[in-house]
Amino acid sequence: MNPGTVIGVVGAALMAVGLVLLCATGAVASALGAQGGAFAVAGASDPSSLAFWFQLSFIRLFGTTLVGMGVILLWCRAQLAAEQQRSLLRLTAVALGGVAVMAVGQQIAVWTSTAGWVLAGSLVLVTIACMSSAWHLPSRLSA
Repeated sequence: MNPGTVIGVVGAALMAVGLVLLCATGAVASALGAQGGAFAVAGASDPSSLAFWFQLSFIRLFGTTLVGMGVILLWCRAQLAAEQQRSLLRLTAVALGGVAVMAVGQQIAVWTSTAGWVLAGSLVLVTIACMSSAWHLPSRLSA
């Protein structure tokens, strides 16, 4: 697949996931198994729900990071030549691969939920898409 297309799709996907994490933080936290959602109504100053609010803050931080990475990828798509795009995809594959490994580990060890598999699986698929486009050989090889 064309590196520019992959960069655009991956950038848009990261932005979409990031926006979901930002807009539906409580629902995502509950789907991943976070405890305390029912008691969080009192607010972040309530000691019994403080742990839940800490979890929400990290989910929002991760969501903001994904949106930012998506914006950077979309900007780079328009600014870089084809070989530079492949280089960017290699770097993106390594970075997202690390995040995917961590997500799979968290899913197995902590989350054990359907939502966790969706998140981890999405990160693995995006990593594979980046890898396949970044290391794709040209269809015509010169001798």
